[in-house]
Amino acid sequence: MKNFTKHLLPILCGAATFMTSNMNAFQDNSQDSCNAVEVIASVQGLQSNGNPVIASRSDVNLALHTPDKSNSPTGFYSLGIKGSITLALGGAVYDQPGTDIMIYETSFSGDSCGRSDDETALIELSQDGETWIYYDNVCRDGSIDLDGLGLDYVTQIKITDSTYGSGDGYDLDGVEAVNGCEDIPTDVCYGSGAINYIPGLDSNGNALTVAERMDTNKALGQPEMDDSLNFLSLGYKGEVTITFDGVVFNNEGADIKVVETTFGYDSFTSYPESADVYVSQNGIDFYLIGSVLTADAGDLDISNAPIFLSYITEVKIVDTTPDDSVSDDGFDLDGVIALTGCNEPILPTPAGCYAVDYFNYVEGTKKNGGVIDAIRTETPENTLGEPEGTDEYVFTTLGYGGEITLTFGGAVYNQEGPDLVVVETTFQNTWGCDTYGEYANVYVSADDINYHFAGTVCKSDNTVDISDAGNFNFIYYVKIVNNNELSSTEDAYDLDGVIAIGTCQQFDYQTYADEQYNRLSVTTVDANDLELSTYPNPTSGVSYIEFSPQTASKVVIEVFDINGRNVGQVFNNDAYPGQVYKAEFNTTSLAAGLYVYQITTGNSSITKKFIVSK
Repeated sequence: MKNFTKHLLPILCGAATFMTSNMNAFQDNSQDSCNAVEVIASVQGLQSNGNPVIASRSDVNLALHTPDKSNSPTGFYSLGIKGSITLALGGAVYDQPGTDIMIYETSFSGDSCGRSDDETALIELSQDGETWIYYDNVCRDGSIDLDGLGLDYVTQIKITDSTYGSGDGYDLDGVEAVNGCEDIPTDVCYGSGAINYIPGLDSNGNALTVAERMDTNKALGQPEMDDSLNFLSLGYKGEVTITFDGVVFNNEGADIKVVETTFGYDSFTSYPESADVYVSQNGIDFYLIGSVLTADAGDLDISNAPIFLSYITEVKIVDTTPDDSVSDDGFDLDGVIALTGCNEPILPTPAGCYAVDYFNYVEGTKKNGGVIDAIRTETPENTLGEPEGTDEYVFTTLGYGGEITLTFGGAVYNQEGPDLVVVETTFQNTWGCDTYGEYANVYVSADDINYHFAGTVCKSDNTVDISDAGNFNFIYYVKIVNNNELSSTEDAYDLDGVIAIGTCQQFDYQTYADEQYNRLSVTTVDANDLELSTYPNPTSGVSYIEFSPQTASKVVIEVFDINGRNVGQVFNNDAYPGQVYKAEFNTTSLAAGLYVYQITTGNSSITKKFIVSK
């Protein structure tokens, strides 16, 4: 048995387009100095004596741009007692080692805290201006380290006076991002749908029952990144699949973030919860790209999948919390962030009409285990291009145990109705599957890793609907495997070629189907065409019957007595044109009298009488 294997890299057409999309969202556009550039909102408080803050300290614009850091009597904005201001930074501030943001406050008595005139402020940070994370209180000049906050980056800062005592509250000189700013990612989006939620068990081995932890909507939208009950508990070994309003492109670096909630626990060591993360382009084939642990906002790269995916449409999170964990109900999913945004899909380049390449050709055997004639097997490239539809040796025989995988130079789209026509050569036999027993199973794949059964084909039933294999939009590979159980001929399935219906503009499937129906409906194999002869007649011993078919056919020859009882079968097999078949029937056990040979081929039959003498 021979194996013909070619090295073929899976190619998703249009990949170059995908790889360049939205790359500017993460370009490094760092500034030497990044400060507050806009006042989003401000509410000025009063002085501690109840009077308004004086005008020279009430210009919010003095809190913008580069702080002078000098404690000079001008150039700052006083919040007033319990006043607040929200500022937009000049870009995205990412976490770097050490201090990331400095807040400068003007105090005539210096920058050190511990005096009676200390002024303090409460600091909150936001990535998008909607969800805010409490940081801490600062006294006079304050430093901010973004490490551990669960934010990808910060674009806004809210400063609220918390001073107790005299004066006019916190005097804001300005804000500075120590390591500069980068472009704000504009295409971030979040999971919009949850499907296939399969709750696991709790730590006692019982089914989850806490309804407020089993609401899939709590895993959608922007993650809260806090310790509120806004998450979905998977349970031990549970899982859920998150969908998006569009496709998520595979760009350079991290593409998705999976956020987990663990009520104040900050390490996997102290409170183990974990999950594996899988991604899919078609909702059928999923690939592992990484794991997420306790209190983690895990950045994951689609490129970690075992094949190249230019985009994905779904993310599956499967709980892997250790069985001996102290966790009650396993991984708590806060949400999934698409860092490269939700985008319109770009359809891959469609295939042409016919297969353009093959690989993994496995030559099978004859039904009896013998070697198939080389003329039928040495040229697997005969399966490529337009099927000839003739009885020439322009096909490839799969044989018993044989198979071949074909590619089409692009995507074969799943359209309404049949998508593939698998053409088989039957040497002038126009009968259907029942009379010419050559069958093959057809599998389809989008990645050359996962193959899905789409149907069984034979001479008269030779179309395949990709939808029968799954909810594919398109596939790239078609594997054809001889069906060893249903096939009955000597060499099994003879593959002439495969037609991709949806992408072959010059192929009219309806016309083809009508022609096939008309051809298969015509009686072209008739028992009268077998050139039958029987001898000797009468006979007292062995009776012989010879025939030579004009076309290939299944032939059955039976013997009946004068009362219509079946007294024997002489022949039941496929017969081929150009050959003379001789069958014999021993009559020695029969009584003398008149007997009949009934010869059946397809939907016709004839009888031949003979006499047994004693």
